[in-house]
Amino acid sequence: MSSPASRLVVEGVGKDFGYHHVLRDVHFTVEEGEYIALMGSNGAGKTTLLRMIAGLSRPSSGSVSIAGVDLRRAGPGLRRRIGFVSHESLLYPELTGRENLEFHAGLFGVENVDAAIESLDELLDLAPILDRQAGVLSRGNRQRLTLARALLHAPRVLLLDEPFTGLDEESSNRLLRILQTLVDSGRTVIMTTHDRAILEAGPRRLVRIEGGTLHEDRVLVPAEQAHEVVDYTPAFLSPTLTMPPKLIGSAFAIARKDLRIEARTRDVVGSAGLFAICVLITMSFTSPPGETASGMATGVLWISLLFATLLGVGRTMGREQADRGIEGLLLAPTPKSAIFLGKAIASLVLMAFVSVAIVVMFIIFMAGNASIDFPALIGVLAIGTTGLVIVSTLFSGIAVGTRLGESMLQLLVMPVVIPLMVGSVELTRQTLGGEVGGVGTWLAILGGFDIVMLLASLATFVFVIEE
Repeated sequence: MSSPASRLVVEGVGKDFGYHHVLRDVHFTVEEGEYIALMGSNGAGKTTLLRMIAGLSRPSSGSVSIAGVDLRRAGPGLRRRIGFVSHESLLYPELTGRENLEFHAGLFGVENVDAAIESLDELLDLAPILDRQAGVLSRGNRQRLTLARALLHAPRVLLLDEPFTGLDEESSNRLLRILQTLVDSGRTVIMTTHDRAILEAGPRRLVRIEGGTLHEDRVLVPAEQAHEVVDYTPAFLSPTLTMPPKLIGSAFAIARKDLRIEARTRDVVGSAGLFAICVLITMSFTSPPGETASGMATGVLWISLLFATLLGVGRTMGREQADRGIEGLLLAPTPKSAIFLGKAIASLVLMAFVSVAIVVMFIIFMAGNASIDFPALIGVLAIGTTGLVIVSTLFSGIAVGTRLGESMLQLLVMPVVIPLMVGSVELTRQTLGGEVGGVGTWLAILGGFDIVMLLASLATFVFVIEE
């Protein structure tokens, strides 16, 4: 029997989605080294339960704890004990297999990344797929890469949601051997499955969920018949781990990942910039001659910047939904607010390029012979665009999971940014030679807006993206 410090305890767990009760009062305890098959009919609540054990979903009632600590309050060390294999890969299709593994290894504090990948290559035969983009891999190859991602940090508890779906016989047998190796090394394995053949091929305990309640919990293989835990740790379970990166380190890692994807696809800069420039050019034909310093001309500029930001940030956050990459970030033992900060940093860099193109086109088509105070204009653009990115990044976390998607983002953001837009339009008008007045007041409003929204976003973003 293992010590209480190694136990996983599901205590009175319930989960509601609106008025629909998915799980009700589920209790069971998992000792270290157990091999559990979680079964049940479709819609019984197996995946929901597994996601709560992984820390991806909050119970509506009850708690899930590991080492006696509620997962909702678990620190980096405890969260790093869990590995999760979902229906989706949690990988980024635009990145290669190696780039995906290096990114996740960095978030989990894996120090010897190359050695860790090499040991997993020997286990999973990753060499043919490491330098190919994840998005072009077959189901079986993507599953191997997904398993490598989950094992990189040598978790003590491995959770798998229907891991054998879509695998051929050879791949299924390889996965069974890997899972048995994990259990023989003292790791805990919990997997959902519908396959009775899989149930007879390794798991030692069956937990059945039906109708959202615990229907059955029985031993399949008595302890005296089970494999003995060996005093040997395979190479792929022996990575060198260091402290996971904190807020700033994690944020910059996420930002670098986003910028690498954008450099490869040019999706955000291309689509956002082209859209905004088209709006700007179209509106220039309706602007009366000689009205450069008017509120109308500068309003057109900021409307273009607003829609470019909404489109760009929406696309950036939308990428996290492909293969549920956002869940890979939520599983990492790093501050959840780092996700917001990293996405915002990347969006600011991308919007800087878009803003340059927009301003150049504005000067060409609408500024005419206006006397432009360029240092002041750059300052206003920096403060105003920063505010737009902060608000858009926060609300994109809400909008990206809805059916309306990017349309919902516009509805959420526009009412909030009215003070920012008004101040930016007025200050821009003054930098273009308009009547000067109240500069200090407007700067205070814009600066205060950015600071308040940044602090509010860092505090609330985790609740926005949690299930």
